[in-house]
Amino acid sequence: MKNYIKTLRLFISINILFLLILGCKGNTQDAIDSGSISKTEIIKSIQLPRIAKSVSNFKELGAKGDGEMNCKPLMDSLMKEISSQGGGKIVVPEGVYLFEGPIHFESNINLHLQEGAKIVFSQNPKDYLPMKLVRWEGVEIYNYSPYIYANGKNNIAITGKGQFDGNAKGGMGAWKPLQKTAQESLRKMGKELKPVDQRLFGEGHFLRPSFIQFFNCERILISDITIENVPFWIIQPTYCKSITIKDVKIKSHMPNNDGIDIDSSEDVLIEDCIFNTGDDAIAIKSGRDNDAWRVNRPSKNIVIRNCIAENVLHGIAFGSEMSGGIENVYVENFIMKTVEQNAIQFKSNQDRGGFIRNIYFDGVYIDQTKTAIFFTNNYHSYAGGNSPSEFHHIQLKNIICSSAKDKGINIKGLINKPIHHIVLENIMVIKENSKSEFSNTENSSFNNISIKGKELLFQDENE
Repeated sequence: MKNYIKTLRLFISINILFLLILGCKGNTQDAIDSGSISKTEIIKSIQLPRIAKSVSNFKELGAKGDGEMNCKPLMDSLMKEISSQGGGKIVVPEGVYLFEGPIHFESNINLHLQEGAKIVFSQNPKDYLPMKLVRWEGVEIYNYSPYIYANGKNNIAITGKGQFDGNAKGGMGAWKPLQKTAQESLRKMGKELKPVDQRLFGEGHFLRPSFIQFFNCERILISDITIENVPFWIIQPTYCKSITIKDVKIKSHMPNNDGIDIDSSEDVLIEDCIFNTGDDAIAIKSGRDNDAWRVNRPSKNIVIRNCIAENVLHGIAFGSEMSGGIENVYVENFIMKTVEQNAIQFKSNQDRGGFIRNIYFDGVYIDQTKTAIFFTNNYHSYAGGNSPSEFHHIQLKNIICSSAKDKGINIKGLINKPIHHIVLENIMVIKENSKSEFSNTENSSFNNISIKGKELLFQDENE
């Protein structure tokens, strides 16, 4: 990992120097809004879990790592007992541990999987009942429990070199073709603000559960583990604060397999992670339309650094469920190898409302993608298009794309809601197959941009 990042920094430095030698001119406008908070301040504010030093060995307390014993009842009782005694670490030694149902965290627990330990989950949907309060595609509902879940807990850690296997292929991972009726019903409930306790899904509705969803929790650490074979979104902190996710490897290529979804959460550090996913490597979200306006919680104060997306559908996405707003996000030193669609994308529509602001990228290398940089606030409107989103004060610099199958850069604002105060600086696209496009931007600057070896000359529409 460290060698990848060193190579990235060297590659970007050499090519940005080349851009500067070309003598591209331009007056870079300030992409900092008055509400911005610095990267240093964000990292300083993040708190790690505070967990007692007591250690309990899962196998010594009765678990069998034979892949046959249902270890869920023992884990449930241990979580409650250890939490009631002030907390501690539950160590899972080498072996394969079957869980017929979810792990429900209590406060002050570190679940530590040693190298060679694997937790495998069952695929009987009834094992994930009774329903739990979750957010599903940006709307609050009661649905099947996520595989790993907590609500209102603090000081939670999942650590160690072990592995989680969602075992979803052919099980709940195959539900997407069956979900449309429930999905449409859910969106209608959210739009009409039907009371949450009446939004009951679960059995018969085929809405796939997330793998890890911590809901309204504080001081979370997820480190070193490997996750594979998951039915839906993979790591989804929702309404959480002080989150650290580092050295995590995710390998899951089923539909909607976002690696990490930061959902109306704040004070977040994501670093040194590797993604192989069927959708976004990382997505920043804050809820869908009317239901998110009701909740009114942005995702904010987020640092993402030193990560690799090896083979993903999209790289880093902002939205499209972003009605609560997204602000103060820093991304640096990110390698993207194969991205099937959009490497860096900002997406919303005319129903979402909300904002995306104070976003800073510095140091991204993209090997192969369809589009390297993509903006749109007109992405699939459903309800009439009366609440367009505002994108502003976004800075992307020191970005290199080796090959774009379509456009290197595609920025599409709305006539009635232009994208404004955007800075693109020191951008190199070595190959693109369609010409980059810019429309409906205001008060923006595009400097030192090289497309196919030629300087891109661009005049902002309102200069």
